[in-house]
Amino acid sequence: MDACISKKILELLTTGSESIFYIQNFVLQGKPTKNIIEFMDNILDLIHVVEHQIKEEDLPNRVSEINLNIDYYIAQMKQELELDIERFLYNLRYHLKSLFRVLEFEVAYVLEGYIDKSEYPHFYPEVERIEHQDIVEQGAQAVCQASVVLLAYNNLEYVRNCVESILAHTEDVEYELILVDNGSSDGTREYFESIEGAKVIHLEYNLHVVKGFNIGLMAAEGKYCAAVCNDFIFAPNWLRNLMICIESDAEIGFVSPGATSISNDQQIDIPFSSITDFTKRAGQYNVSNPRKWQERVVLLPNVLCCPTALLERIGYYDTRYYRGEFLDDDISFRIRRAGYKLIYCGDTVTHHYGSLTTSSDHQNNSLEEGRKIFLNKYGLDAWNDARMDMAYYACDFSKFDNVNAILGVNVKCGATLLQLKNKIWNQFGISPEITAVTTESKYLIDLQTISDVSFSIRSLQDIPREFHGKFDLVFIEQSLNDLNDDLDAIFFVLKKLLRSQGHIILKLDNCASITNIFELIQSAEHLHRKKIFMPNPFKITAEKNGFTLLKAISLNNHRNQSAVEKFSRLITSAETERKHLQDLLKRDAIIYQFFK
Repeated sequence: MDACISKKILELLTTGSESIFYIQNFVLQGKPTKNIIEFMDNILDLIHVVEHQIKEEDLPNRVSEINLNIDYYIAQMKQELELDIERFLYNLRYHLKSLFRVLEFEVAYVLEGYIDKSEYPHFYPEVERIEHQDIVEQGAQAVCQASVVLLAYNNLEYVRNCVESILAHTEDVEYELILVDNGSSDGTREYFESIEGAKVIHLEYNLHVVKGFNIGLMAAEGKYCAAVCNDFIFAPNWLRNLMICIESDAEIGFVSPGATSISNDQQIDIPFSSITDFTKRAGQYNVSNPRKWQERVVLLPNVLCCPTALLERIGYYDTRYYRGEFLDDDISFRIRRAGYKLIYCGDTVTHHYGSLTTSSDHQNNSLEEGRKIFLNKYGLDAWNDARMDMAYYACDFSKFDNVNAILGVNVKCGATLLQLKNKIWNQFGISPEITAVTTESKYLIDLQTISDVSFSIRSLQDIPREFHGKFDLVFIEQSLNDLNDDLDAIFFVLKKLLRSQGHIILKLDNCASITNIFELIQSAEHLHRKKIFMPNPFKITAEKNGFTLLKAISLNNHRNQSAVEKFSRLITSAETERKHLQDLLKRDAIIYQFFK
């Protein structure tokens, strides 16, 4: 493959897209059937030429499965052209047109290494700036407030429960229901077709989670999309609450509720004995409350609730995530980097059975595969750089009732920094102003999306004087062992930055931990750059600079417990000394909370 062939392939696809446009116009104008069939045959020839050219590429793709579905629907449409023109137009709009768009995205991804993306914005929408006003104007023309998009692959019993919960508990929002059957063989298609008023999309061949959802999202005509999986149960006010949140601020681009079983601190524990019991309890819980809303760096889409025009503009879910892992992180990044906020609606709970829709994709080494795709795309580790560190929840937040301004230092993409802000908002109704500084420029683009002010520094001493005395809380997420500044300089700068009675949260690595010992044995390069601080001298230095220790939180590593016990027995036989040594070895770090 080279640039010349790649361009010709994209030109072929452009011709195919134009052919679909002509087919629709010819039908509406009553042109001869022969002309319309010729266009459809041309599309078939075209997609198989593209498939032949693509098949030698190494990148995993589903071009052949997409083409099988296109083949199927063109065959159906040829029969419908004479017998059922209304059905023909339905399949043209919601099957052929969308399948071809999915094919365009799939091929564009495979060819992106050979192409100047800026020349082909239709295939690479990320190259163009998103104009907020365009999204607003397009939303104003929507036919209803929301499009609920449900993707299902088999598991009919769960599908039925999910659909029935949507129908029963979404009466307070004007919505359309889009049901996507992803090649099921258990009666799911027939069940979907029995739902009165639903827009049903059937894929003859399974396109898996990414393309399956995209097909449904492309069919949406509501102002907002609310995409859901078939392993969820919804309760009263679920969609109404999401609408209240997303319409409260024009800068919000993605909202999602909590669930009974989910990660990313989006789990809401509600005890229940049956689905009927859950529905009752969740209905009582689901009362709109902005104090339970939280801005996030990454949001898991228990419901992917976004402006429909925004999803179209960013190109929907990124097709490169072959099995769907880290798809959520990716769409969070793209929406946030487009200038929109992500809001977790902690005032709304859904029930999640767990990964039924995506189970066929979550296999082999799919997690690491998706993580690597994300890393290659962004130069960031989705887990280490963009997820919250829950250890900081142990800080004493009762002391933060007057925190109006926070400085975050080396906070990666800012997930934990935002969560400190969220906790203060949840407890005290204060939304502190956020300033973020970083010594690693790769994080700056994301820090700019979640902070009021952000900039790069080489060391703490580079922070301008205009920020002295401005902050009620300074949070340094990176271990002090890895900062460029020495300890006295750190506390000197912190003292200047803080207001009276201000707080600092910072972390010291334990250089004597079993984790560090293992890394030393393996000659880990980063350890050679670490400074060594001992806890007691460190606390004395803090006190000399006018800081009082409020709380110390040990971060213990329990994964290496067996190694800790064996190592401690080699060092000493005395029980008391061995226990003390074990405590030291398993402690990876200590989080300190001081006030000035």
